[in-house]
Amino acid sequence: MRRELIAAIVMLMTACQGVQTSGTRVRSDVSGGDAAAILNKLVPGEYDNHEQVARAAPGGAAPIRVQHELRIVERGTEQIAWAWRVRTAGTPGLTATWLLRGQYAHNAQHLRVIPFRPLSPAAAEAMFADPAQPFRFAAEQWAELAPCAFDLSWDGAKIAAAANVDACSALLPGLGEGAALLPLRFSIDGDMLRVATFADAPRGADAVEEARRVRWFEGWAVINGGGPQAKAGNQDWHVNRDLRLSSEGGRVALRWRDGAASGYSLELEHTTYPERKLSVLQLNVIDDASGKTVTYAWTDPHSDALGLNLGWLQVGFSASTGQPAAAATGSR
Repeated sequence: MRRELIAAIVMLMTACQGVQTSGTRVRSDVSGGDAAAILNKLVPGEYDNHEQVARAAPGGAAPIRVQHELRIVERGTEQIAWAWRVRTAGTPGLTATWLLRGQYAHNAQHLRVIPFRPLSPAAAEAMFADPAQPFRFAAEQWAELAPCAFDLSWDGAKIAAAANVDACSALLPGLGEGAALLPLRFSIDGDMLRVATFADAPRGADAVEEARRVRWFEGWAVINGGGPQAKAGNQDWHVNRDLRLSSEGGRVALRWRDGAASGYSLELEHTTYPERKLSVLQLNVIDDASGKTVTYAWTDPHSDALGLNLGWLQVGFSASTGQPAAAATGSR
């Protein structure tokens, strides 16, 4: 995956000429203070394009699996800033972190947002440290990417932004491999983040990542040592506690009491059945050896609880309000 992204950057020195750089501004007639409240509500969150990747047509230019984490780090009546961390799936994956600082226009019609690149890993990590500790911008720790500035607009329910790709592409040689993950245009509408980076350009001028806001669930599972063939009266139960799953393709392996893998995993995904015009939150039981889904249960995508009982396997999950660490169980 990393090699493919580096190759994409080389291709983009010419391919990016075809990317759309202009966008219609969304109506904005609110004050800077109101805009800060709107952005503070719409922007923060974790987003994952699991469903887009899972439903990509085979044989085509498939989108890469990407997770985005956005966090407001500065908020005022004149300025707002947020951290944007992008991770690709796979081994090895690629991670890039950006700081987007916006200054409100005097007429409050839009926000001029300038991206910054961290000059050290410590500067990037500081933005995702303890939220109780205020982030303090130190200019010497950041490189300003003014040619990649966004014009951002909002209408109270949606924000949209676009950079000048031609101008921004001139910075590519100095940004390293992380340049592939620099946002060029994006919108946030409800729970959907649609974003185009340099890595998306090989799929076409209009290609975007369609990432949904992640919800986290906590739960438990009890699996019988006899597996699906367990006979009635078999009391060899193995309890899996403190499980965590993300709603966008989170997966966790079920284990026996000695820690060994049971051969089954749970997967949670927000998925759509277009032919039935049905969108659901679905809990899958996966056979690890074959990768096939043994069975599944689904509920309304906004539900706060779900579970299943197969006799030999019993599972229960409920929505969590806390945010897990990046390496938490079932995070990706």
